[in-house]
Amino acid sequence: MKKILPPLLLALALVCGFTACGSPDFITAGLKVELTSIERTDDGAMRIAWHVRNPNVFPYLLHRTSSKITLDGTLVGTLTDEAPLGVPAQSEANRSAVLKPVNPAAVAALNQAVARGSAAYRVDTVLTVLLLDDKFEKIPLNLSGTVPVTAAAK
Repeated sequence: MKKILPPLLLALALVCGFTACGSPDFITAGLKVELTSIERTDDGAMRIAWHVRNPNVFPYLLHRTSSKITLDGTLVGTLTDEAPLGVPAQSEANRSAVLKPVNPAAVAALNQAVARGSAAYRVDTVLTVLLLDDKFEKIPLNLSGTVPVTAAAK
């Protein structure tokens, strides 16, 4: 048994070297950026709450996130977060930000979503993940779903 173990480990290392074992897609498999709520503020902007869900057994340090947000098929804007975000293993990390609608169509989509109480969303995100020391990897993620939408109490 001892004689077969080193060649078996070598073969496994070679297979991983020639496949996706070392690629960022494999390393970050399962990461998701989801919107958790949207609130229209008194000045017409949107307070968007979102989180990064990490089902993996190791944590991540996100150096930067950039998310293009679409509500009911209408682009409402892009959120960019330059603050580092630690995402624990098998957990999630929450953030929120204020986003000004990019045009009148975005304002209309937001108002319609407030009237319904929810909206279908699509979020196209690029996560910049710190892998080692100064090595960063950009990971594109896409997700669709439904998010509750409310208006700030006056």
